[in-house]
Amino acid sequence: MDIVVQEVTRQLNQVAAGADFGQDTDLRNVLGLSSLALVSVLTQLCETFNVDMLTLTDADLAKLDTVGDLVGLFNRVKGN
Repeated sequence: MDIVVQEVTRQLNQVAAGADFGQDTDLRNVLGLSSLALVSVLTQLCETFNVDMLTLTDADLAKLDTVGDLVGLFNRVKGN
């Protein structure tokens, strides 16, 4: 399993314990993530992948609808 997928899964399991989700699962409507919970997940992922959160643009954040969007974002920005 891809390291980004593993870490996103780990972080989401902490805020949405027991939820069943896949790449197409909606972060807000299905997993029920609040804005605060999503920021918490983003903060942890940024720390894990050594990404400065300030490099994430409003456009990046506006596109975060699904688990796959979150995985795609960190596959793109990690290590840059």
